[in-house]
Amino acid sequence: MRLMVIEATPGSLGSAGSACYSTAHRLFMIDRLHLQDVDIALFAPHIILLQVLVEDGLELALIRRIRRLWPDIGLILVTEPTPLKQHLQGYALGADYCLASPIVDVELKAVSGALMRRVSMHIGPDGDCWVLDVQDRRLIAPDGRQVELSRTECRVLQCMQQAPKSIASRRQLVEVLGEDYLSYDERRLEAIFSRLRRKISLSTGLPAPILSLRNQGYAFSASLLQHR
Repeated sequence: MRLMVIEATPGSLGSAGSACYSTAHRLFMIDRLHLQDVDIALFAPHIILLQVLVEDGLELALIRRIRRLWPDIGLILVTEPTPLKQHLQGYALGADYCLASPIVDVELKAVSGALMRRVSMHIGPDGDCWVLDVQDRRLIAPDGRQVELSRTECRVLQCMQQAPKSIASRRQLVEVLGEDYLSYDERRLEAIFSRLRRKISLSTGLPAPILSLRNQGYAFSASLLQHR
């Protein structure tokens, strides 16, 4: 079982999580200021323990992103000592449990145990979030399986990742390959995506989340993050 602990500032939770740390197969600790969505995607935690400060919109935005990108992850919020408003807000945003500081170890252990039983009933906690590693030219599936990419495949995926709503026009894709759109045979582009879809399916066992959109271009239909 993988547990990710996100602190408001480095060391602010201290040893409070020791009760559930001992039950995790792997532990990842990070402070919120250095956290990126790609950190969550690459670690693929089963449970996240998130410290929330009073009236802090950054943590609330993070809760929304977690629930949107990884709806099956178990989410425990650690709030301030007078927590009712935060608890109600946390539950409204999709938290599984809200605990007030200072954390009572026996309660944390019970809560984490209940969440572990719940997430073990699912195929996986990974959601629908893929990661594009441009430097090593690989695409990482939500469950951690990897697809080795050619330079061309990496470029078209990066183009879609950077495009609004992950939809890149055929012109954008052709130009990112260094070609002249007016003289380019679009059947070559279709062949690139056909090979890429087949490679993704064979390497991951998952349907390739790439759609061809009439009069628009190509879209990556799942969440796609870029690992920098």
